[in-house]
Amino acid sequence: MKEPLRALLDTNTYEILYKKQFANLVKLIESNLVIIYGCKIVRDELREIPKSVKVDGKSYRSVLLSLYDEFTKNHSFPVEDLVGDLAEKYWGFYKGGTSKRKIFPDFLIVAVATLHRLDIVVSADDKTMKSNPAKKAYDKVNLKNGFKTPRFITLEKLVKR
Repeated sequence: MKEPLRALLDTNTYEILYKKQFANLVKLIESNLVIIYGCKIVRDELREIPKSVKVDGKSYRSVLLSLYDEFTKNHSFPVEDLVGDLAEKYWGFYKGGTSKRKIFPDFLIVAVATLHRLDIVVSADDKTMKSNPAKKAYDKVNLKNGFKTPRFITLEKLVKR
C-alpha cells in the first residue's frame, strides 16, 4: 500500500469543503489515502470570520472551525521563527503586484508546508498563493536552501485521487 498523501488545506478550501466536497474528502481520509495537516495561520484566518455570519442557521465561523479541527485532529503545525524567515525570503524574491500584507499569510502557509515536507497545498487561490510570481519565489528560495516546494492542487483534483 502506498504512503498517504500529506496535504495542507488553505483557508479558502474549507468553504469549498463545506459546500460540496466534504463526503469525498472523508472517504480519502478513511481510506488512508490522505492525511490533512493544519497550521496556526489557517486556523487564525478562519477565526477572523465574523461570528454574525450565518449559514444554514449556524455561525459560519464555528462550522468552518469545526471542519478544520475534525480534519486536522493532531496534525497541526505551529508557526516557528524558521517559518517566518522562509516566508520573508519568499517575499524578497516575489515579483508580483500584491501587497505584503495580503500575500504574506500565503507565504507563511507555504513555508509551513515546505519545512514539514508536505506533498501538497490544496488551494483555490490562483491570484496570490498559486500565482506564477509566487511560485517562482518559492522555487528560487527552496532550491537555494535544499527544500522541495509542495505541489499546488485544487480540492476538486484532490478528491478525484
